[in-house]
Amino acid sequence: MRQTLKHIFLLLLLSLTIKVYVWKNTLAVNPDALEYIEQAKLIYLGDIEGAKNCGKHYLSLYHFLIPVSYVIFKDWIFAAKAVSFFFATISVIPVYLSFLLISDRRTAFFSSLLFSVNPFLSRMSVEVIKDQMFWFFISLAILFSIFWFKKEKIAYFFLSIIFFLLSSFARIEGLIAFLSSSFLLLFFSKKRNLLFFYIPFFIIPLILLFRPELWKLYFEPRLALISFLKNFSIKSFLKILPHFLGGILYVFSLPFFLFLIAGFKKLRSSLSNPEFKYLLSLSALSITFLILFFCSACYSKRYLSLFFFSSFPLIAPCISTVTENLKKILPQRIVHFLIFFFITASCFSYNLKQRRKNAVIYKEIGEYISEIENGRFVRILSYDRRINLYANRDSLKVSCKGKVLSDISIFQSKDEEIIDYLKKNRIKYILWQSDKWKKEIDEKRYLKLIKEWKKGDKIYKLYIFSHEKISN
Repeated sequence: MRQTLKHIFLLLLLSLTIKVYVWKNTLAVNPDALEYIEQAKLIYLGDIEGAKNCGKHYLSLYHFLIPVSYVIFKDWIFAAKAVSFFFATISVIPVYLSFLLISDRRTAFFSSLLFSVNPFLSRMSVEVIKDQMFWFFISLAILFSIFWFKKEKIAYFFLSIIFFLLSSFARIEGLIAFLSSSFLLLFFSKKRNLLFFYIPFFIIPLILLFRPELWKLYFEPRLALISFLKNFSIKSFLKILPHFLGGILYVFSLPFFLFLIAGFKKLRSSLSNPEFKYLLSLSALSITFLILFFCSACYSKRYLSLFFFSSFPLIAPCISTVTENLKKILPQRIVHFLIFFFITASCFSYNLKQRRKNAVIYKEIGEYISEIENGRFVRILSYDRRINLYANRDSLKVSCKGKVLSDISIFQSKDEEIIDYLKKNRIKYILWQSDKWKKEIDEKRYLKLIKEWKKGDKIYKLYIFSHEKISN
């Protein structure tokens, strides 16, 4: 027990250290942050219906935890990043405990270390998105799934499907995992009680029976996404295949595949165990769904999370094989040092690079606008809508017009149409930038240049719409 706590402490410390560096080197928030934080502000004000219709058109547990974090930190951007950071960091605990169930203590530590320093997870840990909550719940669900195969106690079965269900309130893939895992847990188990099999499929109807508002709030928007699957075609599959394979390599990182190749023979022999059959089957089902989804809707490396978490435990026997083979020619301490150094050194360099240098200008200009407006709520038309987030970070008002605020094509229209657009959407400032706008903005009767910035070969000009007084 003491050794387990020691390993967990070391993994948390290392994970925390890396993520703090990543936080420091991520110089601006992700573009989606505006929608997440605006929805969180409305939830904070008690307007749940308004939050649902603002930006993303769906709500997750992440949206509801940002206001809780805001009560503590009193800064919307910091509060949103803190929620992501917290769940991303503590996810290593259930991951380590899962490895303990299927491998020896040292292998579990090295496997979890590979998880802790993974560049993709580290970078995503400070993003204003809901994925990190999904990671935590899906890793808990997999932990209790493995417990079920080891102990076959009904409590573990229910805990597993409960956490799979909770993960679905963060990402839609959780719903697929919930349904798939409910079947797989019993299919590969010795206790194939049909009553257990049917219970998970009654959980969602029971929830909707007592809380019918959850249908429109949560399930309806997500089921609409699944409707994209009808657009699948072989042509679309071949088109996304290179991106998909490249995404898998990027998400898992190179050390994972080197260990996988070196220990593949041991992995094959491990597949006789029901927990490994379960993980492999869940991985296969998740990747099938993802391919269908990518071909029919949209592609993003973020969506590979379910496949990552369901297949990552399979690396344990591979790392064990590498360790045992090295011990035949080297002392144990040197082997452990080499594996530790290889994992950390190969991933650490990726985690220390600065990100989004080009977006810092929007933060700078947004904070300048906030200063001259004395914290009053304003709307800014810009190629990058993040400027609105920085300009209004101290305001509780929201615009819910993310796309409108980045539609710079309106300035190709006639003056009357531009004026009507700016007035209709109550836009006060316009940020012109030389590399994104097709032509210069003339200082017309309704626009006044108030400041200019130059960053490298790019020029940014901030105009105020002064055709008539705009109410904030």
